[in-house]
Amino acid sequence: MVCLALLINFEIANCQISEFPDSLVIKTSPLNRDLVWAIDSLIRLKIFSFSDKQKGNIGYDRQDENKSLKFSEIPDVLFEYRFEEMNRVSVIHFDYNPDVRRYIDLFANKRKEGYSRILGLSRIYFPLFEEYLEKHRLPLELKYLPVIESALNPLARSTSDAIGLWQFKLHSSRMFNLEVNSVIDERMDPRKSTEAACQYLEYLYSIFRDWQLALAAFNGGPGVVRNAIQRSGGKTNFWAIRNYMPQQTQDYVPAFIAAAYMLNFADKHNIEPIYPDYDFWHTDTVMLSYTIRLQQISDIIDVPIDALRFLNPQYKADYIPEMGRPMILMLPSEKVLPFIRHENDILGRKVEVMDYHKAKSNSASTENKTKNFYTVHAGDFLHKIAYEHNCSIEDIREWNNLKDDTLTPGQQIIYWSYQNGHENGISTDSIKTDMNVSLAKFSEHTVLKGETIYTIVQKYKGTTVKEIMNLNGIKDEKAIMVGQILKIPTYVNSPPATIH
Repeated sequence: MVCLALLINFEIANCQISEFPDSLVIKTSPLNRDLVWAIDSLIRLKIFSFSDKQKGNIGYDRQDENKSLKFSEIPDVLFEYRFEEMNRVSVIHFDYNPDVRRYIDLFANKRKEGYSRILGLSRIYFPLFEEYLEKHRLPLELKYLPVIESALNPLARSTSDAIGLWQFKLHSSRMFNLEVNSVIDERMDPRKSTEAACQYLEYLYSIFRDWQLALAAFNGGPGVVRNAIQRSGGKTNFWAIRNYMPQQTQDYVPAFIAAAYMLNFADKHNIEPIYPDYDFWHTDTVMLSYTIRLQQISDIIDVPIDALRFLNPQYKADYIPEMGRPMILMLPSEKVLPFIRHENDILGRKVEVMDYHKAKSNSASTENKTKNFYTVHAGDFLHKIAYEHNCSIEDIREWNNLKDDTLTPGQQIIYWSYQNGHENGISTDSIKTDMNVSLAKFSEHTVLKGETIYTIVQKYKGTTVKEIMNLNGIKDEKAIMVGQILKIPTYVNSPPATIH
C-alpha cells in the first residue's frame, strides 16, 4: 500500500498467495486485493490440524432462514432488519448499502471457508481485544477491526511491511514504544500491539468525535480525513465525504461494517467456525528471564514448532532473547507443567525442583479436605471452575471420573477444598508445589495510569496474577485504580519461570 497517513498508517495484510486466481474481487483497490490475500493466507496456517481432519463433519449444506436462496436473491430488507438489531446495541453506526453488501458477499459467499477460519480464530483474540477495549473505555465493536486488517493472523505481513494483527508499520510502532529489532518484533505481540491500537483509536476519536471518521483515519491517517472534510465544504459524515478519500480508505469502512455483520450473523449464511487447535481460555503464560530456543521447547514438551510460532509471533528469530526483563512464553495450558518439569532438560542446567511424580500423585488428594458440589452453568468450562475453587483441571477430572472436558449445564461437579482455603493455616494459593521456593517478604507497588495486574506481574519475577489478586483481596483483575497500593510477594529463591 502507498503510505497515505500524515501521522500514522496502518495497512491491510498482504500474504501474496498467487495460486488463488480469483483473488481480485469487487474493485481492484489495494484494500480489496490485500484483504482477499489475507483471508486466503489462513488456509496455510498450521494450527487448524484437528479441524481440518474433522472438516467433513462441518456442515455447509444446513438450511437456514434464507432457505435455498442464492446470495444474490437475499432481499435487502432482511439485511436491513439485521443491521437494525446491531445498531440497537452499538455506539458505532452500521449502515447497510450496496457497497457493504458487496463485502458481505465476499465474506459469506466468495471466501466462505476463509471466514470460517476467522470465526474460529476469534475465540483466541476477541477475549483479548475486549479486555483492552474495555480498559480504554472504547466500543467493544472495534474488536472486528483486525478482521479486515489481518484476517486475525498475527503473522500477517503486507507488501509495505505492515505487520501483525493490527498492521503497524515500523515508524508507527516507534511512536507507541513497540520494540522492533533483529530478534523481537512487538508489532506481532497480540497484547502490546492491541494496547497500541487502542491508544491510537482513542486519539483519533478525540479528533473527529465520530467513529466512522475515526476508522477511516485509522486506515488512511487523520490528514486524509481532514482533507476530505475540507474539500467537501466542511461535511463530517463519512458517506458524504467518502469520494474525497483514496479508494482504499473509501472501501475500509464498508469492509469493517460487513466484517462486523458476518461475525454476528455467519450462521444465517450457513457458515460455521473452523476452530484452531488452541483458544484463549486454554492457553497460559510463563515468564522467562533467559535465552531459549522455540525448537528446544518443541522437542521436549511435544508442541509443534508452528504452534509455538503462532502463539509467540513476536519472536521472529525463533528464540526468546534475554532482554533484562521478564519475557512472555505462551503455551497450551496443559503444557505449562510439563515445561516446568522439563525446564532443566530444556536449559541443560541444574535447577533444584520438586519431584514431579510425587507432586502429581498428591494432586487429587482429599486428605484434610471437605467435599463440595458445584452446579455447572451455561458458559462454564473446566479451567474456569478449577480456578474459582483453587484446584487443578486434573483434580476435577480425577474426582469426577471425567473422560474429557465436556460439561453440561445442570451437571454436578465434585471438588474438595481445605476449610477457608487453608492447609495447616497456610493459604494453599501461596504454596509453590512445582518448585522449591521460600517466601521472604512483601514489597509494595503503586498502580500507575494504564497498568493492569497482568502488566504489573511482568515487573516482579516469581509472582502471578492469581497470587496478587488473592493477597490483596481482589475479585476482578480489572478492578484496580490509579494510586492503589498493592502488596507484591517477594521470594528468596525466585523460580526461573512464573506461571499465571
